[in-house]
This record gives sequence, structure tokens and C-alpha cells, in this order.
Amino acid sequence: MEEQKITTEQITYLKSVVLSQLLLEANESLMNTTVYKQSLKQQINRMNNILEPIVREEFDGIYKSDPEMTTNILNKIESIVTKICSYQLEELVILDAVVDKYEDNKEWFLEHTASEFLRIN
Repeated sequence: MEEQKITTEQITYLKSVVLSQLLLEANESLMNTTVYKQSLKQQINRMNNILEPIVREEFDGIYKSDPEMTTNILNKIESIVTKICSYQLEELVILDAVVDKYEDNKEWFLEHTASEFLRIN
């Protein structure tokens, strides 16, 4: 069987799926707060009901095209989101400056850093 490459469009869908999933999880965490009242609860449930099938369908399609790459991308995204969530506000300012430096000189970062992907057995 010929291996398919993930297209730019699929990567865009994958980003949307990941962000939608993060939103679903963030909305679920609101359930234990004092702002989670009837109106907010209804809106969140309505949005979750719309997003969940879309997220599942798009994820399944992308995963089928390249399971290994999809898994690696999701693992890296989860790692960076976990790190960002653990930072204090002042650290986020520094992180923003680091990202700006990366944007200014991607070649240097790519030459001096390594990304590792795991093989799926």
C-alpha cells in the first residue's frame, strides 16, 4: 500500500481539530466554577454538541492518511500546550520573545536544535 502524505489542508484541519478539542476540554473544566450557570451551561453544551462530531470526523480522516505523523504532531502539540499552561504570566512574555527570535532566524534554530518523532510499532 502506498503511503499518503499529509497535505497542507489536512494540517489546517488538524490544527482546527486540536484547538476544538482544547476548547471542549476548557469548557468541561468550567463546569466546576461559579460562572457555570444555566445560560452558560446551555451555550457550552450546544457548542460541544456541534464540535464533537466535527472533531471526530476530521481527526479520523487525518489519522487514516498518516497515523504516525498525526500521532507525533498531536504529541508535540500536547507537550507545548502543557508547558504553556504551566507558565506564569511573566514567563509567557519571555516565551513570546523566544518565538519572535525563532521567527526572525528559523534557520539557526533548525540547525542548532533537534526534533524527535517516535516510530509507531
